[in-house]
Amino acid sequence: MSLLMTLGIAATTMLAQSPSQVGEVRLHIETDSPKVELYRVTSDGVGSISTFTRSARVDIVHFQRECFAPCDMTLSEPRSDFFVAGRGINPSERFSLLGLGEDVTLRVKPGSTVTRALGWTSTVVGITALSLVAAVVLVEGVDSLGKPTLGGGMSKETTWMVAGAGGGAVLLGGGLTLLAFSGTDVELLPTPKPAARREVL
Repeated sequence: MSLLMTLGIAATTMLAQSPSQVGEVRLHIETDSPKVELYRVTSDGVGSISTFTRSARVDIVHFQRECFAPCDMTLSEPRSDFFVAGRGINPSERFSLLGLGEDVTLRVKPGSTVTRALGWTSTVVGITALSLVAAVVLVEGVDSLGKPTLGGGMSKETTWMVAGAGGGAVLLGGGLTLLAFSGTDVELLPTPKPAARREVL
């Protein structure tokens, strides 16, 4: 009986000391931007907007700011959802601070809202240009664009179509590239403990 009680107490002690069960986390943010801020999600909700003809679902998120980079403070309730954002910085994906021990480092590579806006604009303009070229070709037919003759150049209509398709493709590719690099990346790492100093006798 005493052996079972001893094993139960030992298991309870190990569970209490497990990194996933810590009640507080000391956090450090490692980033090149002083505008990085850490936010805690306090609650989620769902709402709806209705008109006479249709309705739409709206996700409602309540959050509060916890600290500015480099933070270096103790946070309670690490099981909450957190995200990184800031002025001119795209919000990151949500993450939890559980499972990394009592000392955690966030390595943040912020993404720019300006870059994302340029990416969306370039993508939309590129898709629009390609759609217009495709619509003209479908409506008028390929033969209506004119064919190059021996010793002569392309017709003016064909030149504009080729230029429009090429420009649209460049804008689309550039926009997708900007969008891919505009996100905020967060890497969660356990904070390394300083090495113990050795005294020379």
